[in-house]
Amino acid sequence: MPKKTLFVILDGIADDIEKTPLMMASKPNLDMLTKNGFSGLLENREGEHPDSGISNFVLLGYTKEEYPGRGFLEALGINLRITPGSVYVRANFATVKEIIEDKYKTGQYNPALFVTDRRAGRDTSGLFDMSKAIREFFLDGVRIDFYKSVGHRGVVVLNSVDVCPEISDSDPCVENKEVLDVKPLIDNNDAFKTAAALNKFSKEVYKILKDHPSNKYRKVPANYILLRDASCYKHVKSFKDKFGLNGACVAASPVIKGIARAMDMHVEDVPGATADLKTDLKGKVLKALELLNTYDFVILHILGCDITSHDKNPKLGSMFIEKIDREVFKRIIEYTNFEKTMLVVCSDHPTSSKTGLHVQGFLPYLIYTNGIESNRIEKFDESSCKQGKVMHIEDFMEEVISFE
Repeated sequence: MPKKTLFVILDGIADDIEKTPLMMASKPNLDMLTKNGFSGLLENREGEHPDSGISNFVLLGYTKEEYPGRGFLEALGINLRITPGSVYVRANFATVKEIIEDKYKTGQYNPALFVTDRRAGRDTSGLFDMSKAIREFFLDGVRIDFYKSVGHRGVVVLNSVDVCPEISDSDPCVENKEVLDVKPLIDNNDAFKTAAALNKFSKEVYKILKDHPSNKYRKVPANYILLRDASCYKHVKSFKDKFGLNGACVAASPVIKGIARAMDMHVEDVPGATADLKTDLKGKVLKALELLNTYDFVILHILGCDITSHDKNPKLGSMFIEKIDREVFKRIIEYTNFEKTMLVVCSDHPTSSKTGLHVQGFLPYLIYTNGIESNRIEKFDESSCKQGKVMHIEDFMEEVISFE
């Protein structure tokens, strides 16, 4: 009988600074598993700034051509009702400020909106009430609904007979840049209509949020909604049909839950799992281990290190890694029967503590089970794992299955 697989994804744990959080952290349990397992590096070249959606999708053995798009996955992740023909857009509460710029082409002076914080300080206070204030709009024959997700995130849904996902983002993806106009990416009336409706939505939302009472009590205002990654429904082959394995997922991040649901995996909601540094690591790992009694392949996704690198705080990242080692990997070692279970530990993309952005690069991985032939790598970090097998992230799932 093939072994069960516990597939742990440490989101954004690799870094590109000289001494990375993994190198700084004391992690005896992860290092023991590395030394006694099979380890190496995965290479992620999925764009200049690899997106978590496509990175985790290909990490799980699917191709870029099968990818349905981030907006749709975010909607699935928060259990929205999916309607073919609707457009789903990823959204962030953000902070913008008005700057007067000389518009030479029109001869007018108009305020431009510049992004000062793409995540509104990661402060969730007041966001529930603000979400209700921007819940529903009807603009140019398009119904636009806003749904709050976890933290500062949300999903915008457009419903009409003639909306199109082929549009650009309003999010400049870096701070101290001007908010972008949404534009059609193809010469199509539906794309023009969708872009125009979202630009009107953005202006209406700003009018409401900039004077919303909840912003009086926040350190930084959440006065804008940035938009990106529009997509619509697309069928994805189930994990069972693709690999012959019954899959389950323990995650709090909506995009990971959305990927799992798109692959027809069971998704387990764990109380206290919050997709941030306060998440209940003990509750998540114990639930993942419990699910191995029922499912062949269980994903355990942990987001925190991605957050610390986005916030350019590698020291906090190393401290969170130490917490993961104590609360997750110590329990995995203690409670897992490795005669029947294979442990895989990997990541999806590096996140740079220098720039706060996702970057291309290499990610450490380890595979451990009883009887595996170790390649004797001493530590789980970017430098040590160079001595092991290096492969592209798209090929990793095939490698994992070959060990079963």
